[in-house]
Amino acid sequence: MLRILDEKELKTDNEIERLYKNCKYLCILDSLDRIADNDGYLYCVSTSEDSLNELFDERDKLQEQGKICCIGGSYNNGGAIGVQYEYTKE
Repeated sequence: MLRILDEKELKTDNEIERLYKNCKYLCILDSLDRIADNDGYLYCVSTSEDSLNELFDERDKLQEQGKICCIGGSYNNGGAIGVQYEYTKE
């Protein structure tokens, strides 16, 4: 499910990930100069992979309006980056 929030309060990515665990989110940034600051205005949250395409559609709409966006978060369906299974030959 995609939830449009359009918040006006600046939040860090850590704050957002704490509030919306196991979700992906879309933030609007003030400028490209602040991209490394890890903060933005939370626009929407995707609570499941079923709404991931909707999240990208919202990003595209905002970018067409000239807004700078970033997507963060994780659904944590695997819980690890990289190799998730170990194989041993017996």
